[in-house]
Amino acid sequence: MSLRSENPPGELFVCAVAALFTVLTPLPLEADDATPNPQVPASSFAPTPPPSYWSNRGHWNLGAQIGFALENDIPHNISHIQMLIAQPQLGLIVRDFQVRHFPVRRFEIINEGVFGNAVHPGGWLTGYAVLFRLDGKDHGRFVPFFDAGGGVQRTTLSARVPELSGTTQFSPQGGFGVQYFFRPQRAFVIEWRYMHMSNAGITQPNHGFNASMLTIGFRWLRRPAPPAG
Repeated sequence: MSLRSENPPGELFVCAVAALFTVLTPLPLEADDATPNPQVPASSFAPTPPPSYWSNRGHWNLGAQIGFALENDIPHNISHIQMLIAQPQLGLIVRDFQVRHFPVRRFEIINEGVFGNAVHPGGWLTGYAVLFRLDGKDHGRFVPFFDAGGGVQRTTLSARVPELSGTTQFSPQGGFGVQYFFRPQRAFVIEWRYMHMSNAGITQPNHGFNASMLTIGFRWLRRPAPPAG
């Protein structure tokens, strides 16, 4: 019987080297897979947040509302004036604010047409008003706001009530309300305003009258452009 091994020493050496290469080769490959690629920032894979319900492309937006105004029961307010009013609106977004803990989120200028009919005691009015609006912080789909401004009207009410003199009347006013965005960039609006109407002393006597007005309406904001790609 021969004591020589059936495998020559050269073959044994080759097999040993191949086995060692097989064991060690996966180790650096696994380490390379675990190392992040420095050329690709992690933020590039973060999902793009959806636009706010009340974001707007550009600065202009549209609105329309109808309201009912009732004369307040104070001295010289004796005619119980009641008016139905329609108000088309063109809004200009002046600035958005992104300051933490600051209650105002947007400043707007509202250009408003005024078309009204006095259901009591009769008469009509037409005119224009400018309002400065501060939109508050959104609460889900609700956005509160406050506005103040004034306008000028031409009316036939002065022929029917002693509170007014002349056909030209001025109307400082202010109020607050809330917008409810039932869809992105589409909102119902409800607002209460306190308004005054008088002729600023152009014609005497100039008692004027005060009224409370409740309006409901709708706003159309322009939807942001879809992301490229």
